Amino acid sequence: MKINSLNCLIALLIGALLTYGLVALDSNTMKGAIGIGAFIFLASTLTGAIGITFSEVRIGVNVRILSFVFFIVALFINLFFAILTTSQTGYVVTCGIVFLIYVLIAQAIFSAKQ
Repeated sequence: MKINSLNCLIALLIGALLTYGLVALDSNTMKGAIGIGAFIFLASTLTGAIGITFSEVRIGVNVRILSFVFFIVALFINLFFAILTTSQTGYVVTCGIVFLIYVLIAQAIFSAKQ
């Protein structure tokens, strides 16, 4: 596994810009929670998709596809909670569970011996 520093920086900056856009929405009532949660979720999934290179091609492709899928899921979840007025607890629980599922699946793919 090799971390590409420029690609990681680009992924973090894209995550930060998307987070800023979500926080800046007028209907967003949970600016702090969405700001922190969206950045962690979006930046980590995008970093896994474009910022890391794996020595085994199969593992790399699977982790990248998984990261892109969860990036899209995270974007829609955060848009949903930013646009609609919902509870902060629901946001934290939903994003936390989906993020932990992403980490669990990515770890299972990475540790698989093929």
